[in-house]
Amino acid sequence: QNFGIQGPNTSNTGSKDLYSRASDQFPYAFPNDSAGFAIKNPGGNLSLWNPLIDIDQSFNERRTTAVLASVYSEIKFTPWLRYRVNFGAQYRQFRSGSWTGPNATSHLTNKPNTAGYATEENSSWVVENLLFFDKTFAKIHKLGVTVLQSSQRSRKESTSTSVSGNINPLSLWYDLASNTVGAAGGYGTGFTQNTLSSFMGRVNYSLMDKYLFTASGRYDGASVLAPGHKWDFFPSAAIAWKMQQEKFLQNISWLSELKLRLGYGVVGSSSVAPYTTSGPLSRNPYVFGSAAAIGFLPQTVQNPDLKWEQTAETNLGLDFSLLKSRISGTFEVYQQNTSDLLMPKTLPAVLGYVSKIENIGKTRNRGIELSLSTVNIEKKDFSWSTDINWSVNKEEIVELLNGKQDMVASGYFIGKPIQVFYNYQNAGVWGSDPKDIAEMALFNANGHKFYPGTVKVVDQNGDHKINASDFVVLGTPRPKWTGGFTTTFRYKNWSLNSFIYFRWGQTYFGGYPNSYGGVNPNGRVENDLWAFNNTSGRWPMPNSGNVENITAAMQYNNGSFGAVRNISLSYNLPKTLLSKYTVNSVVLNFQVINPFIFGPGVVKWGINPDDDTNWSIASSNTNPLGGTNNNTILPQSFVFSLRASF
Repeated sequence: QNFGIQGPNTSNTGSKDLYSRASDQFPYAFPNDSAGFAIKNPGGNLSLWNPLIDIDQSFNERRTTAVLASVYSEIKFTPWLRYRVNFGAQYRQFRSGSWTGPNATSHLTNKPNTAGYATEENSSWVVENLLFFDKTFAKIHKLGVTVLQSSQRSRKESTSTSVSGNINPLSLWYDLASNTVGAAGGYGTGFTQNTLSSFMGRVNYSLMDKYLFTASGRYDGASVLAPGHKWDFFPSAAIAWKMQQEKFLQNISWLSELKLRLGYGVVGSSSVAPYTTSGPLSRNPYVFGSAAAIGFLPQTVQNPDLKWEQTAETNLGLDFSLLKSRISGTFEVYQQNTSDLLMPKTLPAVLGYVSKIENIGKTRNRGIELSLSTVNIEKKDFSWSTDINWSVNKEEIVELLNGKQDMVASGYFIGKPIQVFYNYQNAGVWGSDPKDIAEMALFNANGHKFYPGTVKVVDQNGDHKINASDFVVLGTPRPKWTGGFTTTFRYKNWSLNSFIYFRWGQTYFGGYPNSYGGVNPNGRVENDLWAFNNTSGRWPMPNSGNVENITAAMQYNNGSFGAVRNISLSYNLPKTLLSKYTVNSVVLNFQVINPFIFGPGVVKWGINPDDDTNWSIASSNTNPLGGTNNNTILPQSFVFSLRASF
């Protein structure tokens, strides 16, 4: 797949791909002159390059080859004892080739006549040895015992090379040695490997197929954790009661199933990069006398105490089915207590490190989950069914390194989710009425430069100074609730299906208009600006000069949305037609993926809040890294497929 230009400068604000660069352009600017030649800077802004030039002058081609395989073997010793071995392997080869031609634009730090080649090889395998014991005693006692031993390994190797001064544009990245520099501009290799081993035992017991009990224990070891802390034990247990089999409910004809469940279990997480605990070294070039030399510096702080993150969950659930399964669903409430969180801790720069992975505290998650399936209409040739799911979760930090004390530098706050937005609180736009004029004078006496039409923020402590002491937690990208709605209509051999997804109540980082036109259009332009004849304007008035505009306060907005994920129409060819050709079934399917998105807040501004990859990261000017350009896209697809079975 060719992704077009991908400039090497990916760390600052600015569009990186051809589509988002096109959205930056002046709508009224012409890409070509009267003779048909491309204009390098349409509209006259020398920092806005014509993306049409780079369509044929820049390539970023990526190829992936993957192989998955699994095999098993089973031996049955007796009717109630058997052994099974599972083996699975995965191999993935990734190759990336990049090239810029002689006429490529100098977008960001992109340069003409460059080429690069990178490969990455990933391999992994897992083997499981299982012993099963299943036996029934006195017709009412069922006992099942499972014993497991498993091992798995993951390995990754990578290499990359880049050059400049290509001689022959036709060679792309296949002849890197043909360059005027005579050497590679950059090269490197990489390697990581990690392993995981487990031992597990589980007991299942059933009495009269009415009262169910299960208990298990796992003993897991992860190579990525510190010596002496690689292994830990994780127990779990659950009970269930099939209430519909009790005598006092057996005569209720409309009740098909009613099962009450209660469970408790502990799971572990070792999701840190390999070699995190050992303090790996980074290569650093330097000059020794008059000669070039290579030295090595510690890349991250050693942590000989890094251990498993553990989550203990209590779950209470109810499964039900009514009216001969026309209505069925589940209702669950849960609480998760996580301890020894694996999270980065910000360190003072004077130590020579900026962060360290530690087990730094505890969190709690409480939530409700509901799913409901209904068969609304069921006739011979027509049926209509729906599936609804809804969940709400409250996440909060309970404890950190210093107990109940916030870790402000790292952005962790007691009683709040792990990921929050911490900044100035937006109070709108300064007006020109006597009250605002008098209040601005108090701020400006302390060195500020507020004027009518500039951004107004909340002075949290009332000292008429806007500084870090006025920062507050503004929200979180975690939604208040999520849900989905699936509906399916079937008429004879036709089937129509759609799925709508909701993510509601989260804060979105971004949305402040990047410009008001001028020489830097850079995306959307807003017209509802504050003015002396429009004092209710949503956005500050255009300005340039000696004024203070704290635009960061306007970057935190309502990110709620609903999206139609899929609309699918299928047709099953009649079996009478297929029987002549020894074909079991043929299904023709046409679907539209992501046809619509709707919601308040940023959705109305043309932003897709579902695309928030790395958007919690701010650049030095407090704006979202990259600017709101790429995520104005709602990726849509039209797919036709044919599925046959023989």
